[in-house]
Amino acid sequence: MTEKSTVRTREMGVELKSQREAKQMSLREVARRAHWSASKVSGWENGRRISPIDAAIYLAHCGTEAAERERLLHLTRPPSELYWVRPYFDPLVDPAKSLIIQENLATAVISNSPLALPGMLQTEDYVRTVYEMSGRYTTDRLKLLMQARIDRQQLLQRRNPPQCLYFVYEHTLRSILRDPALMHEQLQYLVLATNLPHCTIRVVPASAPPYHLVGSRFTILEFAEHPPVAYEETFAAGLFIDERMAVEAFYVLRTRLEQVALPERESREFLVRLAEEFDLMAK
Repeated sequence: MTEKSTVRTREMGVELKSQREAKQMSLREVARRAHWSASKVSGWENGRRISPIDAAIYLAHCGTEAAERERLLHLTRPPSELYWVRPYFDPLVDPAKSLIIQENLATAVISNSPLALPGMLQTEDYVRTVYEMSGRYTTDRLKLLMQARIDRQQLLQRRNPPQCLYFVYEHTLRSILRDPALMHEQLQYLVLATNLPHCTIRVVPASAPPYHLVGSRFTILEFAEHPPVAYEETFAAGLFIDERMAVEAFYVLRTRLEQVALPERESREFLVRLAEEFDLMAK
C-alpha cells in the first residue's frame, strides 16, 4: 500500500526538488552521492514522507545554507497528520508560500470568500488597501506580502492552470474599499477574469440565505493523485486540513452555494453592471 502524502510532505517534496535543481544536480546524482535508490529520492520529491536524518543528508548534498536547512527540516516534524497551521506573523516564513505550492500542484481550486474578494482575483490596489486597513504589518512585511500575492496570481496565467471556481458575495462586491474608482478597477478585473476558460466566478446574491454567517473564507484544493485538501484563512494564520470528514463538510457547503449562486453568465452580467455603477460614482 502506497504511503499517503499530506500537505506538509508534498510541500517538502517541492522544496527538496527546488534545492536540488538550484544546485543543478540530477535526481540520480543525489541518489548516487547518498547511496540511495533513485526511486526513493523520487518518492520524497513527490510527497512521500522523509525522515529528518534523510532530509538533512539530502540538503547537505545540495549545499543548502544553515538557516534555510533549519526551516526545511521543520517540515519533517509535523505536529499533526490532519491539520497544519501556517502562522502569518512568523518573520522567517512567507505566509503565502505554502498555499502557492499547493495551488500549483492542484488540478482544481474551489474558493469561498464571503468577507473579501478571493486573493487570486484582487487587484494590487485592492489587496494593498486591505493589508493597510488591518494595521498588522510593517512596511517591509507589506512589500513581502504584495510580492507573494503577485506570485500567487501567476497561477491563472500559466500554460495548464487548474480549473478555478470562485464564490463571491454581492454584499462584498458592493462594499466600497477606499473609493469607487478602486472598486471600478477591481470589478473590471473580475470581468476580465471571467473570460479565462479555466476561471468561473459565481455571485452569491444578497437575496440568498446568509451563508456568509456560516462559512468561513476557505479553499478546496483537488489533486490528480492525492485526496482533496481544505484551506481556511483566519486573521492570524492559515490552516490546511487533510482530515477526510472535515474536507467533506466543505463540499457540503460548496453544494449549497452552487444552488443559490447566480449562474455563470448571470454572474458575469452582474459584475459588468456593478462595474458601470462604480464608474459613474467615480466621475
